[in-house]
Amino acid sequence: MENETQAGSGGFKGIPKMQMLLGVIALLVIALVTLGVIMLQQSPGTKDETHVAIVNGEPISEKELFEAMYIQGGREILEQLVTRKLILDEAENLDISVSEAELEEEIEAVVEENFQGSEEQLTMALEQYGLSLEAFREDARLNLLARKIIEEQTDFSEEEARDFFEDNRYLFDQPEEVEARHILLESEKEAEEVAELLEQGGDFVELAAEYSTDASNKEQGGNLGFFERGAMVEEFEEAAFSLDVGDVSEPVATDFGYHIIEVLDYREEVTVAFEEVEGQVMEAMLDQQIPVAVNELIQSLRENADIEYLR
Repeated sequence: MENETQAGSGGFKGIPKMQMLLGVIALLVIALVTLGVIMLQQSPGTKDETHVAIVNGEPISEKELFEAMYIQGGREILEQLVTRKLILDEAENLDISVSEAELEEEIEAVVEENFQGSEEQLTMALEQYGLSLEAFREDARLNLLARKIIEEQTDFSEEEARDFFEDNRYLFDQPEEVEARHILLESEKEAEEVAELLEQGGDFVELAAEYSTDASNKEQGGNLGFFERGAMVEEFEEAAFSLDVGDVSEPVATDFGYHIIEVLDYREEVTVAFEEVEGQVMEAMLDQQIPVAVNELIQSLRENADIEYLR
């Protein structure tokens, strides 16, 4: 079943780190290509004689290949390396560093927000780019250094923070939510048969795996996680929010089919005061400004750096 559930951890929901993740991967791809170019350009001896292909009896050498790569994308790659060096130098000048604990926390957040908490899924995604987890970690460290530099140079007033808080209360207030699971059936008759099996003591998780047509969660016992009002279709929402924890519904008809719903947990709406989440408000404001601030930081570092291009 299609749904638009939101994270239900309570309190500050934060800003997703997918942009950071994609930026890291892009930097890693560029870095690895660059490394290959540099290593082969600097290899002594036989690179002119090492061939990468033979076309109609005529060889193409490694030197030709990497010269072509340098001509086509070398300048862009070089600029990325210059940017990396500028950020590292600025962090050193400001005595800014990233601890292993901070790096671990950042990696865990990326994995949780983008890979359902599975490091295996992250590893598989990196492997698609031919990247290692260790290389990913190093570029995550670079992103954290850039963020810390920006944080040190950014100062929000309390008035700005309060205005942001009022305009974005959904980031901090806890909406009313339920955690539910369901078994989705195509017909009312099938739904009534499964409902009867449940009444006879059948296991909800096992029955969901066997009968539910919602392939997106049947293997997880039909668990939909926490969701707030407005996230599900009206009929489903009305049934879910009317049940007590542990209750199982009669078959509920929607455009998707017939649902048997069990409520697993409930969270009441909580409205927070600015003073309770002031630090989180500052963090959210910084998160929102990061994309523009990074560009401004890089431009400023370049304007004040002594950069000499030798090629």
